[in-house]
Amino acid sequence: MTTSQTCPITRTISSPVHNCLNKLKSAFRVKPLAIGLIIVASSSIPLRAADTAEASLKAGDDFLTKNNYEQALTEYAAAVKLADNPGLKSLSLGKKGEVYAAQKNYPLAKAAAEEALTTKELAPVAKVIALKVLGECQLKGDPTDYPGAIKNLEEASALQGVEWAQPSVALFLGDAYRLSGNSEKGIATLKKLTEMPNASTGIKAIAYLNLGTTYQYGAKDASNAKEAYAKAVELNPDLKKTVDEHLARLK
Repeated sequence: MTTSQTCPITRTISSPVHNCLNKLKSAFRVKPLAIGLIIVASSSIPLRAADTAEASLKAGDDFLTKNNYEQALTEYAAAVKLADNPGLKSLSLGKKGEVYAAQKNYPLAKAAAEEALTTKELAPVAKVIALKVLGECQLKGDPTDYPGAIKNLEEASALQGVEWAQPSVALFLGDAYRLSGNSEKGIATLKKLTEMPNASTGIKAIAYLNLGTTYQYGAKDASNAKEAYAKAVELNPDLKKTVDEHLARLK
């Protein structure tokens, strides 16, 4: 969850490399240096995590939190193939879409999300991910589709039991309202986001930045824009350069 958040799935993984070293040494009389090379070579080869969809999903989540997108895609693609029911397959597809969106590959992200949403009676966890990804693609892709983004993100925001996903959904929804010209709804959505107890400091900082731009360019409210910008910089000083660029345009 780019400011993205993931749902927990447990797994166990065992590695056979160290268990067979003694056998390798005795059978082939491999010198210690060669054994070391075997270890390095083996550890550098991308390995798929496990033989179940759940384990691959968990491994993909771990890689995604480290921004290791290629390994995450490998795991999620494995989960799609290993899934033994439509719901699990859709969840895996949605997570693939998240990675593609993080890479700004919006065509592939959109295709994965749309395929995930073809499953009927989709569980909220899988549905919120797919709707969020699809909304982000409609918001940032080419061509843009702000009405479509608003529709999908509003549906995602109404889902129950997926509070962990709501901060990122609200961030995209607030932007969609702003870009579609509905500053009032954009401001209300972003304000609500800043009050969410489970929103990270990073997401709140971006919410205040977007709130400032909505006040500045949409509502033409310089006073509230400055206040929002100040809060954004307070939460994340790295945003100061961006904020200063917007402040320079204030009249």
